[in-house]
Amino acid sequence: MKTLTQFFNPFLNECQVDAKYEVIENMVINTKEFKGLSISGSLFSLTTFKNVTFESCVFYGSKIENCKFVNCNFINCEFKFTNIMHSNFTGTRIENCKWDYSPIKKTQFNFCYLCAVTMHFSSSESNNTHSSCTSNFDLSWDQALMAGEAALKIEQGQSENFTNLIESFLFGKQAA
Repeated sequence: MKTLTQFFNPFLNECQVDAKYEVIENMVINTKEFKGLSISGSLFSLTTFKNVTFESCVFYGSKIENCKFVNCNFINCEFKFTNIMHSNFTGTRIENCKWDYSPIKKTQFNFCYLCAVTMHFSSSESNNTHSSCTSNFDLSWDQALMAGEAALKIEQGQSENFTNLIESFLFGKQAA
């Protein structure tokens, strides 16, 4: 079966065409920091992550099953076509992450901080549990929209003020 990568790069050698997905199983990963890592087509099974930070990482077409995440951080990560099932997150911070076609099912979140997007996606499945989790999910949609509009007005005001200062400097106009 041809993949999209093979379509864009027809010069792949024979061993790359026959490559299998990476399986990470029955491992314990302690105190690691991953930045800008792209994890594609991997299966994580029965693996425990302790004090691991994933920052600006992309999980693409992967499966995370029966894993434990203890005191971990997911910061600015993207999950695309990745399935998370039967996993347990304890004391983990998931902040500013994107979830594209990446369901979270039968997973437990205990004493975690979940950004609003993550809280929304993890709560949309009725078989996930959240125990003593915090989130910035407390805003209603109306409040979030009003906050965005207020920020836009402030930005426009700052832009107008900057324009007036430049005009005063260039053309000798008096500041209002």
